[in-house]
Amino acid sequence: MDAKFDATFWLAIAGIAGTLIGALLGPVLSERMHRNSVRAEQFSAQRLVIYADLLRVTARFADNALTWAASPLAELAEVEDQELDRLFSQIRVIASPGVLKGVQELEGAVRAFNRLCADAQQHHQNLREDAARGEGSGEDSQAIKQRMSLASAAETVREAHRRIERVIRQEMRP
Repeated sequence: MDAKFDATFWLAIAGIAGTLIGALLGPVLSERMHRNSVRAEQFSAQRLVIYADLLRVTARFADNALTWAASPLAELAEVEDQELDRLFSQIRVIASPGVLKGVQELEGAVRAFNRLCADAQQHHQNLREDAARGEGSGEDSQAIKQRMSLASAAETVREAHRRIERVIRQEMRP
């Protein structure tokens, strides 16, 4: 009987201790899970805002790129490099791997387009100045090739934007 008493006693002690531990840790664990859930929701909301900004800015850049390809000296409201840099930096921190890969491709396409555009703008400006002085027609074969290269680069930017848009839509689907 003494052995039964010891087993029952220890079983009761374990039950009381378990209940006490559960009562103490339950609210702590519940609060921690709630904080993690809120943090995840905030992260998702922040990601959605940055993705929306990214798509807005890159769509505008892609549209402008097609116009610049046709006329490198066109006066357009440019997407400021600082805005693109800010978005690309935020994306590096918050984006999923799929979106990050797409943004890296887009970033390369934007850089390539900007290099081609700067060269074309300088060449076209020189041609216009020559034409104004009566030393040329304002057009040459190099200018035509540059516009064709710009059109190809602009299409690369547009395709990169579309790929990112598809990845973001898939990621944000509930």
